Amino acid sequence: MAALTRPAPVVVRAARPGEGVAVAALWRELWDAHEAWGGYPGSRDPRVYTQLAQRLEDDVRVRAGHPILGRHVHLVADLDGMPCGQVEGWFDRQGVESPYTCEVRSLIVSERVRGLGAGRALLDTLASCALSLSHGTPCILAAEVLEPNPAHSFYRRVGYAPVAWCARVDSDVGSTVAAGRARFAAPPDALALARLEATLAARRRDAGDLRFDRPRAIDATLIGAIAAHLATHASGSLRDPASLVAVDAAGVVRASASFTVHALEPPFVPMRRALLGRFAVDPAVPCEPFVAPLVAFGCRLAAAQGAPHVELTDLAAPGTDLHDAALRTGARPWSRVVTRQAS
Repeated sequence: MAALTRPAPVVVRAARPGEGVAVAALWRELWDAHEAWGGYPGSRDPRVYTQLAQRLEDDVRVRAGHPILGRHVHLVADLDGMPCGQVEGWFDRQGVESPYTCEVRSLIVSERVRGLGAGRALLDTLASCALSLSHGTPCILAAEVLEPNPAHSFYRRVGYAPVAWCARVDSDVGSTVAAGRARFAAPPDALALARLEATLAARRRDAGDLRFDRPRAIDATLIGAIAAHLATHASGSLRDPASLVAVDAAGVVRASASFTVHALEPPFVPMRRALLGRFAVDPAVPCEPFVAPLVAFGCRLAAAQGAPHVELTDLAAPGTDLHDAALRTGARPWSRVVTRQAS
């Protein structure tokens, strides 16, 4: 009878010198998969991945065998001495009182070795690194997962739960949704924005999203800070980010959102990416009459900046008024953010 052999265990570690080409190949596999799921396309130019491999080699030398460099974590999964997977983590804090957040980025396990526990091992080790950076204080791991990505079931198995959703609309389609009453926010809107921010903070907490602060007390200090910020970021400047508001027929601010646009860089195919998020709607009014103008305005801004799509981020769960109002602008489900506490 032939002897039974167990597969070699997966080891998670920092990348080593000479592995730049192998890790760059994992990135190529990841971008190809994302493009197949409808994500932003990756470059097909082999020179891009040659340059990426060199950057990875330079990064390895700087790290000197340590996975943590500043706020950035980079881990590879090793099977029989060769990288078979990788993940990045970006450590930050979204508020003043909220836990630290480690954003999970670029998780990929090569298709040839899936099912051996490499993905779980990468995330578990990333959680340990995040706790090291937070010095043992609470830390949230968060990953954005495209809707067609089959990894949703994997994230559920390893303890992640969805807390926010994202849709995407073509900028030329969304711009025609509503002529509406949306504009850039101005300093006189500070009190209304403070109230809407409290609504947004409460919605996040109700959804189990602990990455952000609880609702803040609305006082003169907060209102003054918002007004000063709006005065500094002049209307129409499109500085990052720009605050937008939607008003009713009487000119009362009823909803707000934040708009930004930036450039995607290699290994993505270079293009402009627009984000419209931080949606907050006065609970005393229906969502759709105010979400639609915000989306239309955001799409016009995106089109002017050469961005073909707008991602509508930080939405409530499917079936809620906010999510349904976003989809009625012509948007399609795009992704969701899943989180778990590091332990």
